[in-house]
Amino acid sequence: MDMTKETLLETADLICKNTFIFNHKWDMEVCKTPVTFENEIEWNKIPFGDEEWAFMLNRHKYWTFLAKAYHLTNDEKYLNAFVNQINSWIDTVDIHDPKFKDCARTIEMGLRCINWIKTLEIFERTYTFEKEFKEKIYNSLKEQCDVLLNLYDDFRTLSNWGVLQNCGLITFAFYFHLTDTDYFKVPLKRLEYQCKIQILPDGIHWEQSPMYQNEVLNCLLETAVQFKHHDLEIPEFIKENIKKIGMANFSMKKPNHHQPMQGDSDDTDLRDIITRCAAVLEDGELKFGGFSEIDFESMWELDKKSIENYSKIETIAPDYPSIALVNSGNFYLRDSFNENGNYLWFTCGSIGSGHGHGELLHFDLTSNGENFLIDSGRYTYVEGSQTRIDLKNTCAHNTVTVDGKPFSEFRGAWGILKAALPLNSFYSFNDKFDYVDGGHLGYLNLNDPLIHFRKIFYVKPDLWVVADEFSTSGKHNYTQHFNIDTNTEVISDDNHIILNKNNSLHLKWSDDVKIDIKDTLISKEYNKLEDSKRIETNISFEKVGTLFTVISPKDLKIEKVQVKRGDLSLVDESEAKAIKVEISKDRYFVFFNSTKEVNSQKKTYFIEDLLFYGKTGFIEVNNGEKTLNVIKY
Repeated sequence: MDMTKETLLETADLICKNTFIFNHKWDMEVCKTPVTFENEIEWNKIPFGDEEWAFMLNRHKYWTFLAKAYHLTNDEKYLNAFVNQINSWIDTVDIHDPKFKDCARTIEMGLRCINWIKTLEIFERTYTFEKEFKEKIYNSLKEQCDVLLNLYDDFRTLSNWGVLQNCGLITFAFYFHLTDTDYFKVPLKRLEYQCKIQILPDGIHWEQSPMYQNEVLNCLLETAVQFKHHDLEIPEFIKENIKKIGMANFSMKKPNHHQPMQGDSDDTDLRDIITRCAAVLEDGELKFGGFSEIDFESMWELDKKSIENYSKIETIAPDYPSIALVNSGNFYLRDSFNENGNYLWFTCGSIGSGHGHGELLHFDLTSNGENFLIDSGRYTYVEGSQTRIDLKNTCAHNTVTVDGKPFSEFRGAWGILKAALPLNSFYSFNDKFDYVDGGHLGYLNLNDPLIHFRKIFYVKPDLWVVADEFSTSGKHNYTQHFNIDTNTEVISDDNHIILNKNNSLHLKWSDDVKIDIKDTLISKEYNKLEDSKRIETNISFEKVGTLFTVISPKDLKIEKVQVKRGDLSLVDESEAKAIKVEISKDRYFVFFNSTKEVNSQKKTYFIEDLLFYGKTGFIEVNNGEKTLNVIKY
């Protein structure tokens, strides 16, 4: 939820009553069910059987709400609530006592450093704390920072945990004037190395989960703002990585400005965090992806100079609507950056960490600004939750399973039993059409090993053709999964699916498929489930086969087209297949796909009276004029 003055004050009023909800849009684990402590706060309490609640309680971001509420109203109840609660925490919690283990993880310590100090800084705009109170806070933070300095290993070097703890140390050192000590020098050096190995060259965090990528970015921004606040030059590596991650966010942003729910991610608006990137770096490209003016939330997160200069930054519109992030295997196909635009996200990259899902060859699809095909989300981290496993599994993603078996397998909330190896992707983007493909080796363990390759043609502005290619020596059953956004009507009619929202989307197939429409659940926010639908299509092929899926806002006529060799002999569908997609009486496309090298020394194909050499592409016929587009050879 975007924080406004009203929601900020409502939340702060609850906190004054020892009632806690975690309703900030960037809370890693949102929980909007209130929990009230009638007497003393139990800092190690775990309601709902979810230890993540205890972690959230002990990160103390909500104390910044009290400081903001005090600044806005000058009401001392917010100040008193903060003083009482932080005293309670310091007096009660022993981070070395096992019974407080859920209060003492290094990730929480790092976030506490940031949140405590941010809270103090906001209060101190108008209020001066007593010396003894500040000393008490310093002593507690120093004890925690000593742990953060000493407890650093390979896990924390690669994990977002390590970034958070190092940024916490740097914030502590800035506030208490310790920049000439190891509290500053050591974490800054560690952070630089973390950025080198955690942030891929295309700006995606290696864990392949935007929610946690942006937690890392939030910490880098916090550190950059501290440098600016103290009139120091931001280290170049911090600026470079803010730019890289900020542009990755801009690349993935849907027409409604939200991130895709890739891995363990929620359906979250990206504009505020991109705005902060633009403000800190004074970057016009990033400003195009953010807000035109500083938003309410970012006003509290930025230094005075960044806020004052934001209106002076010239917005620079990119000239590339479609973007390929090849290092992470994420591709974003668009016709524009408009809110009513068309968008497809295709992924064929590493699964990342335990936050990763079985989503190889998945795609999200937005048509006319409305989300139709989406990722199913995460819901919970509670161990033993079947819903958690269901949402991580392959069928919860818009991909294909073979013989009813998943290509990646999971155990519990975090375990990965098997992760399919992705095959290199290929892409080609231009003004008229985009193309992307990828495959994986998740079915090499079958008795008849199989390779699935997915090829997506996007003819701008609103025609998508998906070619699922299966290479094997036996017979298999193939199931396509299409997970549908909420509030979407699904109609099935003879090899034809119609999806209705304010607009419509039609799905048709090159071959007769068995269509099942199932009730399912999706999670757009941690701790929240919504009813939805999943479409499953089933088809069998003997040996090699290709299935075309045609998607468009229009009800288009499609039919198979016979592929011939250059000598006009017929080509079996197992080698090459083509479909005709009729746009109007005078305009149509023929999409073709070849699954293997041409046999018998015949190197050419013949379709629509055109002789050509190539494996994948399409022919456009417009008023009798034919244009051949060979994409792969």
